Amino acid sequence: MIRINIIAEGQSEMHFVKEPLNKYFRGSLILDSHCVLTSRKAGHEFRGGLNSYQQAKNDIVTWLKQDTEAYVTTMFDFFRLPTDFPAYAPAMQCQNHQDSVRILETAMKEDIISTPGITNVKQRFIPYIQLHEFEALLFTDIQILKYDYFDPESERQIQQLYRETKNLPPEEINHGTETAPSKRLLKAVDYRKGDIVSEWLHAIGIDAIRQKCPHFSSWLKELQALPELSGFQSVSQIQ
Repeated sequence: MIRINIIAEGQSEMHFVKEPLNKYFRGSLILDSHCVLTSRKAGHEFRGGLNSYQQAKNDIVTWLKQDTEAYVTTMFDFFRLPTDFPAYAPAMQCQNHQDSVRILETAMKEDIISTPGITNVKQRFIPYIQLHEFEALLFTDIQILKYDYFDPESERQIQQLYRETKNLPPEEINHGTETAPSKRLLKAVDYRKGDIVSEWLHAIGIDAIRQKCPHFSSWLKELQALPELSGFQSVSQIQ
């Protein structure tokens, strides 16, 4: 059994991993996910969002150490990535953002594998950064929104959004403060993050998304090619 623990930036990504992505792999891979731990106050933990690389690293290292018979990967947005990520400055100088995320992923892996006390860390850690946001995957077929926003004004806005982006590869919908994927969605509909994004992506279909999102598809291909780790233990939960 190949188990993969995925540290997600937010609730939408976590739900996507636990539902549509798990269903897609049909048991060939078993995925678990939690959001990045951002703070602790009065005995409570707060998860979701990504304020610094150190927050991400803490969760990555903790899960690698607690569950030694599983792989660990990430699902972080390139858009508004914290500036303390390894190799952030050189990555931002690249004209091609595909190159940027490859630099960031390589640097993150190098940083994590240099952490002492983790079993088979080089083999078990697979970094992934989403171009440019998780919501970019919806632009595989943005008209899917019409099933939930069917009043005339929303339909008009969705159709306008479709016309504006239909010739853009989803992963190239960009890094602008007003033109990033989530910002475009907010201009069209009263969009809120959460379970509904997973439902839309499930309706679009993972195979359709892979055809239009090569970096996302390469990540899934890498996960599908992972060898089974020796032994088995129940999935460790970080409380």
